[in-house]
Amino acid sequence: MSKSCADVVPIIIPAYKPAGALSKLVHNLLLLGDNPLIVVDDGSGPESAAIFQNIALDPRVHLLQHAVNMGKGAALKTGFNYALIHFSNVAGVVTADADGQHQCADILSITNKLASNPNALVMGVRTFANDVPLRSRIGNELTRLLMRVLIGQRLADTQSGLRGIPASLIPHLLKLQSSGYEFELDMLIACKQDGYPVLQEPIRTIYLDGNSSSHFHPIFDSMRIYFLLLRFSALSLLTAVLDNLVFMLAFGATASIAQSQIAARSVALVFNYLGARALVFHSSQRDAIMLPKYVSLVALNGILSYALIQLMRTQFGVGTLSAKLLAEGILFIANFAIQRDFVFTHRKAPGSATDWDSYYTSVPPTAKLTRRYTTATLLDAIRRYAAPSALGKGFHILEIGGANSCFLDSIVSNIGCERYDVVDTNHYGLSLLEKRVGHDGIVQLHEMSVLGLSLAPSADVVFSVGLIEHFDPKQTREAVQAHFDVLRAGGVAIITFPTPTLLYRLARRSLEVLGMWKFPDERPLEPREVIAAIGDRAEVLHQRTLWPLILTQYLIVARKRGA
Repeated sequence: MSKSCADVVPIIIPAYKPAGALSKLVHNLLLLGDNPLIVVDDGSGPESAAIFQNIALDPRVHLLQHAVNMGKGAALKTGFNYALIHFSNVAGVVTADADGQHQCADILSITNKLASNPNALVMGVRTFANDVPLRSRIGNELTRLLMRVLIGQRLADTQSGLRGIPASLIPHLLKLQSSGYEFELDMLIACKQDGYPVLQEPIRTIYLDGNSSSHFHPIFDSMRIYFLLLRFSALSLLTAVLDNLVFMLAFGATASIAQSQIAARSVALVFNYLGARALVFHSSQRDAIMLPKYVSLVALNGILSYALIQLMRTQFGVGTLSAKLLAEGILFIANFAIQRDFVFTHRKAPGSATDWDSYYTSVPPTAKLTRRYTTATLLDAIRRYAAPSALGKGFHILEIGGANSCFLDSIVSNIGCERYDVVDTNHYGLSLLEKRVGHDGIVQLHEMSVLGLSLAPSADVVFSVGLIEHFDPKQTREAVQAHFDVLRAGGVAIITFPTPTLLYRLARRSLEVLGMWKFPDERPLEPREVIAAIGDRAEVLHQRTLWPLILTQYLIVARKRGA
């Protein structure tokens, strides 16, 4: 019978021959939270029966059992299926390991994050320092590199078992064939193909007794995982063998490169499409959507391959078959990236808010280039407009919206200051910055909104880059005025924001068409809107358009009037 519970988030714990850590974990979760617990006994056997019987005494614990050990992935799917059937209005589920590596506070943090982001996969990410067991550290690093290539996203911890999974993704996961540890990597691939963003939430890193309680087999399970990651290469290799075999047979019969290319591609197309859809990308989209994109890619690839073969034959004297192999090798990476990001990926409509967790996790390369120019602009403005008497000892800088600030290091080393405050609402970005700068006494971090600042008006310079455009007009006005609330009299505010020049509109539209635009709530501002918000609270000292930035920004420097 279905249990009615709005926005419930069950916690699923797969367990195989658990130690006492499972009982402690269940007890603490029941004590601290009100989430239902689904514990899956994955064929642990009679020696673990007492542990499971004890935790099942509480009616909030739902104990499910496998007769034999079927693997972590199978246990998770058993829990997923139970959650969908027995809890109505389920927002999603949270998975946690049974070996004591996940703290209750972290599990509940992921639960809350999922509840507020029901259309994203939430990953609890660990920090892999020197005290982490070597097999865990090496395994995670290798998998991170391979997953970066496979799904095109930088993930800090690909093997974390602490995850918040949205309910709408679960039906797709139940259809996956994997049943062991590789299921958790298949889950990440499924997120990519179905267009679910991955949010990363920092958690504590705990390994008990050198991770001896883990049932992860470092050789056998790693081979299964890495074979999973190399499926595309294996399929491409088989397709290439078939393609070249048909090409050679057709070329021997017709002596025509074009006819042989068409015959080879036609046979390879069917084989590769079916394999890529079912075995590599796990795509659940309709063929009517994917097949036209795939055929277009094959046609374009065939034209480029033909051109490269002819170029190498006529200009460099390379044999036909050798030229074909070289051309296919050159196009391999491009084909993979296009299939991963455009053919087999379902692109959802952009959300209403920017996913800052994702942004801080994987900053676009273009942003890294533009930051150099922006940093130089900020340094120049501080040197030119900050009161000379303020520079030096006692100089206080406050950056708003600077989680994992990219300007801090340059400003501190080039300007120098006694105190540097960073204000942001993004917990993950602030945690990355804290990890980077440590506790040096100069940098102070504040997790709060610009719309609710509670800091004393003591800063000599307050600046924000790309902040005020993420609000509606009323809130933008409040955000601009908040800069002056934390400035001392005579202090300087430096504010940059996108402005809707023709160059900005063309660049943004191009990124939106390519599916690369990451800021759905960005509202380019006319300078007069910002100047009106400043009002008579400050004197505008300088303003200009920053044209070297293709997504053009506008700079305003203003000095706060005396009390």
